[in-house]
Amino acid sequence: MPRCCALLLAGLLISSAAAQTVPTLGTEHTLDVATWNIEWFGDPSNGPDDDAQQFERVKAVIQQSGIDLWAVQEIADADDFDRLLDELGSDFAGVLATNSGQQRIGFIYDTRTVQLNGSPQHILESFDYDFAGRPPLQISTRITLPDTTVTVLFITVHMKAFSDRTSYERRQSASSRLKNRLDFLHPADRVVVLGDFNDELGRSTYLGLPSPYQNFLDDPDDYYFASLPLDAQDLGTYCSSDACSGSTLDHILITDEMLPPLVDGAADRFLALTSVFSAYSSTTSDHLPVYARFDFTRATSVTPPAVVSASPTLTAYPNPFTDVLTLRYHLDRPEAGRVAIYDLLGRTVWQDAFAVDPEPTRTVTIPTGTWAPGVYVVRVTSGTDVHSRLVTRVR
Repeated sequence: MPRCCALLLAGLLISSAAAQTVPTLGTEHTLDVATWNIEWFGDPSNGPDDDAQQFERVKAVIQQSGIDLWAVQEIADADDFDRLLDELGSDFAGVLATNSGQQRIGFIYDTRTVQLNGSPQHILESFDYDFAGRPPLQISTRITLPDTTVTVLFITVHMKAFSDRTSYERRQSASSRLKNRLDFLHPADRVVVLGDFNDELGRSTYLGLPSPYQNFLDDPDDYYFASLPLDAQDLGTYCSSDACSGSTLDHILITDEMLPPLVDGAADRFLALTSVFSAYSSTTSDHLPVYARFDFTRATSVTPPAVVSASPTLTAYPNPFTDVLTLRYHLDRPEAGRVAIYDLLGRTVWQDAFAVDPEPTRTVTIPTGTWAPGVYVVRVTSGTDVHSRLVTRVR
């Protein structure tokens, strides 16, 4: 080949590779996981119309991002999924749902870090309607890191879409079914639920009603959404344009056993992809990946302010609230104390101290009209007692 042509070809290859360069998110000593709704993957008649381009971009993201495990949704072509695994190479393996629907869920994982314990299984199949014909897919894994080995159960979901009453109620029902199962079968297990939840956490996309996942939010002793800060800051994961300013629909839910290793501030949306790939929302997917990091060698955890113990001695109403929030709390003994409200970044948005009072029950009404929509933590401290509760402001 003439030298000029060789140089031109090399230049084209370098340019092409540069266009596909994806930032590395994962690290060698941590477990890094992500969820990604890959819009109608393999079906150009419904999703991005250049199937080959979508395929190459998805492959680049998975190969280069350093994520150990991907939960994926909207896999429309099983053959494309298998071909993706083949081209990713021997370090990757995957599991695809066995249902015959057009939008399958699955997992892709790095076998150097993630190994399966037994066979994958669909769960809650008898409630197929609630899950829009996509019953959750579950895998038990052994996570092998340089400094430790742990067992983690992963579940991926793709909840019912759309902002109508019936869809909202189906998401509510699915959430109830899922929580009941986790409560009874996995009360002490490390569990991570990843997926397209098709709704927000601070409020529902349907008429601003309470989130269909309020049941998990109301049990902060046992569950935490690693994606909660994204939702509270209105950082969209649905992309009607490359700004991805739509609703926060993609979430990572963890059990309390996964909270100590959760790296504070490391859960985020992969917004950089909108810069790496031109016209991302129309050529790659209408959802951004959402990821989280876990470090099992950490001696202590940085506990997010939303992970608190709910107490019947503290009530907050209405919840969700708009312009006014009323707190009512009961003290077991007459002591001075403090009541404060924090946002999810740990900033104090309101506080008040109270003196010793023989009356055990106190009520305070707080104007909240200037507060940003989102989730807040109410905390009452009196002596050695601390009572906390989550509240949500809606627009």
